[in-house]
Amino acid sequence: MRQLETETPPPATRPLSRDGLIAFVAGVALGTAAGLIGVGGGEFRIPVLLYLLRLEVKTAAGVNLIVGFFTVALAFLRRWGQQAWPTEDLILAAILIVASVVGSVVGARQAHRLPSGPLKKVVLAYLLAVGVWMMVEAIMHAEVVLLNPQGAARWILAAGVGFVIAAISGSLGVAGGEMRIPALMYLFGYGVKEAGTINLLASIPTVVAGALTYRRMGHIPNRAVAVALFMAAGSLVGVLLGTSLLPFVNKHLLKGLLGAVLLLATVCLALPAFFTSKGREAAEPGAAPDRGRM
Repeated sequence: MRQLETETPPPATRPLSRDGLIAFVAGVALGTAAGLIGVGGGEFRIPVLLYLLRLEVKTAAGVNLIVGFFTVALAFLRRWGQQAWPTEDLILAAILIVASVVGSVVGARQAHRLPSGPLKKVVLAYLLAVGVWMMVEAIMHAEVVLLNPQGAARWILAAGVGFVIAAISGSLGVAGGEMRIPALMYLFGYGVKEAGTINLLASIPTVVAGALTYRRMGHIPNRAVAVALFMAAGSLVGVLLGTSLLPFVNKHLLKGLLGAVLLLATVCLALPAFFTSKGREAAEPGAAPDRGRM
């Protein structure tokens, strides 16, 4: 037990500069993907926060949401002028925002009550199926839309989809872009670039609501906030790089990249330590169980 604790000291006993450097470098890499594809990148930050920075599960969720805010906010601002914004798109985005804020708070507050095992399986199946299909579409240069309703049915569907995705995302501590973008493409008929930008807009209040909830509940101590700021700084650098590449990438290549991201997100979510204290104990033999209340 003592030997293990010496090899993997708790975060509070390690130099902040060391953890800050890891957080910054990871932020640059993941911010680049966020700026180019339009996702928050939370599924990829979580393994870094858990395995490399050794944060507690709920703390990792809160830090991830803080970094997610800076990432999606800058990515959205950089992409705002790269597409037209008809009234219909603004209305749909507004509905997504309201539904996402409510869903995010509900998910964050109910994270300890939701069955993490079945929830993860549903998300994994969704990401795997959509990721494979997007890769196929990218290779075949195909465009498939499943629903694309109009009028009141469109707004009702947007509210339902926004709430469900945000509730799941809030319970896992991620922005939910990997789930929201495919929904915008296949259920509402948006192209991959437009879906990515609308997702970023909807993600901003979602991650803010989730982060504030985690902070108020005491899961984000001041040291974790410092780590989050290091990672956020790296993410901002990466977002600037990723968004600068967007005009040079065609929609089929971008869809293929998004499909690859979804498959990688599936792998990250499948890691045993992803948001389960039992998994963390398995990954760190001898570690004390998480007895904190949600």
